[in-house]
Amino acid sequence: MAASNRGLSTAYHLMLVPLAVDVARRMLIAGLPSEPVEPHSPPWHPEYPLPDSLDAIAMAFAAHQAMEYPVAEPPAWWVHQIVVDGVVVGDIGFHGPPGPEKTVEIGYSVVPGWRRRGVASWACSLILQQAWQDGAEIVLAETDHDNVASQAVLLANGFRRRPDGVFMITRPEARWMG
Repeated sequence: MAASNRGLSTAYHLMLVPLAVDVARRMLIAGLPSEPVEPHSPPWHPEYPLPDSLDAIAMAFAAHQAMEYPVAEPPAWWVHQIVVDGVVVGDIGFHGPPGPEKTVEIGYSVVPGWRRRGVASWACSLILQQAWQDGAEIVLAETDHDNVASQAVLLANGFRRRPDGVFMITRPEARWMG
C-alpha cells in the first residue's frame, strides 16, 4: 500500500508494509532491538521501534489467539510498518480481527523525528482504506485525553469523538445509507 505527498509541507514516499509474523515474534523476544531483525527488511529509523510498537504487536497476537485465528502469515487485521523514503519510521495497524459487528480498533505510533509531518495522518488514511476493503463497518481508535496531535490525526481522517471519548468512523457507504 503506497502513497505520495498530498499537500504536505515535505514531499516523501510513504507505504505500509505488513510486519512479517516471524519478525514480530523476534521483536517481542528481543525487546527494543536497535536494528531490523530481518536482514532484507527496510532499515529502521534509529528511534524505532517504540515501546508502543511492541505493545501493539503483543496485542495483535493475543487478539488473534483469543479468537482462535492462526497467525502464520500476516493476517489482514495486523500491524504494518510505516515506511517513509525506504526507512521504517513507525507502525500502524489493527488491535485484532473484527468482532461480530465488523468493528476493528486501530493504533499507531511514529518516531519523534518524523512527527508533525503528516506521516500518521497519511498512514491512518491508508489503514482505513484497507479496513473498508477487507469488510470492516466501524473503526475505533482511542487516544490519551491530552494527546491533541493524535486526536487531530483522527479528526482529519473523518473520525468523530463519541461521548465516552473513543473515536469512531463508519464505512463511507454506511454513512450515506441512513
